[in-house]
Amino acid sequence: MASNNSSYNEIFVAYQDYCDRNSLTVEKPTEEHSTMIHGVMYLRETPVSYVARYDTRRQKFLA
Repeated sequence: MASNNSSYNEIFVAYQDYCDRNSLTVEKPTEEHSTMIHGVMYLRETPVSYVARYDTRRQKFLA
């Protein structure tokens, strides 16, 4: 689970903006499955795969 609700929400909004700017389809990660590991938020739909990774230190999405 995400470390706190506000971090997840802020990163999810950034993810939506990122998808809009890059003409990508927004997938629906859930806070329940998303995790923060070593400063990187893994936005997940299921416990085993992620839809995006966001580096909170560099404030950018990872390829």
